[in-house]
Amino acid sequence: MAARILLVLAVMISYLSSCLITGQNLTRHVVKEKGSEIRGPFIGDANKSSGRTTGGSPIKAASDGYTHVAGYQSKGADGVTAWHGVRAKMSVWKINDVQPLSESSAYIAAISNSDGLEYVAAGVHVYPRMHNNSDLRFFTYWKTTKDGTMKGCYNDYCPGFVIANGSNLLPGQALAPLSDYGGEMRYITIRIKKDEKTGDWSLYREDQGGPIGGMTLLGWWPQSLFKSLSERANVIQWTGEVNYQDNETGPSMGSGHFSDEHEGKAASFSELYGFDGLGLIYNNYYGAIPFVDKPECYNISPWYGSSVKKSQYFFYGGPSGCSH
Repeated sequence: MAARILLVLAVMISYLSSCLITGQNLTRHVVKEKGSEIRGPFIGDANKSSGRTTGGSPIKAASDGYTHVAGYQSKGADGVTAWHGVRAKMSVWKINDVQPLSESSAYIAAISNSDGLEYVAAGVHVYPRMHNNSDLRFFTYWKTTKDGTMKGCYNDYCPGFVIANGSNLLPGQALAPLSDYGGEMRYITIRIKKDEKTGDWSLYREDQGGPIGGMTLLGWWPQSLFKSLSERANVIQWTGEVNYQDNETGPSMGSGHFSDEHEGKAASFSELYGFDGLGLIYNNYYGAIPFVDKPECYNISPWYGSSVKKSQYFFYGGPSGCSH
């Protein structure tokens, strides 16, 4: 049953994204070929007992493609935490083996699945069919079921995400420099946080400083876009993800190395925390739930650190070559 629910969610997201490519704002960004739709991030419900999304089977994300994920979700100590945000420091890497119709990404997300699936997400990806190259680029994504219809898109490809004046990182912008395997590490630190005054979901960058408590406001998703997510999220997520077609093999995720290589070699999410219903840093037990479906191809380390004060983090990733 859990696997069937996840399959439905993945197909819904793929369908939503394929509908969006017909809009004029997307025509110069994608290759509109049958079976080659632009997909949004995979959002599902991790199985707490097994730590796997589908019992090891590949997630069929479209009629001719596959999605695999490796990360963690949190529903809070009691499983019903009202989340008002999520934050992470993410290592960033050059990924050279993403085939033309594939994608490799890493992102954070705030999710509401209490009344339909709604979420906001931000992170980095290599997505040749969207950008026509293999640069690692920053992205945003949103999805809503308000008014009984599925809406949403990447970046500013449709009305939704509002870019802030003074933003120092634009959706679709390439990132550089990137991490070197066994050498110098490079990071981006971002947070998604609900504005306690306006109700909007704001996106900040922290690693370059800025005028707002050492941060820069990149933009926001207006509260009016959402139904249940207009009030709160009930799940927050930190995820690595790959997508690829039937006639391709999976690209690298993260650094292209498994999680057990650890610091300097494996990709990481670190300095992890969420924000509670008052907008404060959540200092309780996170009860982090493993979210991985193909561990022989892409895996995660244990969740290290039992509280925000102990610097919560994990490693993730895997090499290219996965075949369904």
